[in-house]
Amino acid sequence: MKKQISLFVAMLLLGTATVFANQLPPNGNSLIVSIEKSDDLASLDLRLANLEKQGTFVELRDMQGNTWFSQYVWRKHGYAKKLNLKGMPDGNYLLSIRHSEATIVQMLNLSNGVLTVEKHQRMEVPTQPGKDLAKGK
Repeated sequence: MKKQISLFVAMLLLGTATVFANQLPPNGNSLIVSIEKSDDLASLDLRLANLEKQGTFVELRDMQGNTWFSQYVWRKHGYAKKLNLKGMPDGNYLLSIRHSEATIVQMLNLSNGVLTVEKHQRMEVPTQPGKDLAKGK
C-alpha cells in the first residue's frame, strides 16, 4: 500500500511538471517577445510579456551604430510599442531587447519605405550577470 501511494505521488508530480513545461514560451525563458510588422508598410509592433518588473532596455540601431530609438522599461509586467520607421534611411537595423534573462536581437530591413522582419534573422543569448540594463550596456 505504501509503495502504491509513493508511486501515485511520483506520477502526479511528473504529470504536473509536464503540464507546466508545455506552458513555457518556445525560447525556454519566461520572457515572451513578439516582433511583428504592422499593417502600415514601415511600422513594427513590439510586445513584451512576463517582464516580472525587471529592468528591460529596448533599442533600435542602424548598422553604423546610430541609435534611432531607445527606451528603458522598469517596474512593468508587460510592454507594447508601435515603432514607425517611416522617413528613416533604407538599410538594415538591429532591434535589441535586453532583459535579466536574455538579450534578443532581431534584424530588420527597410527598403523603399517597406519594412521586412525576417524570423530566421533573430538571435537570443542569455544575459550575463552584472549587466547594467539602466545604462543599456
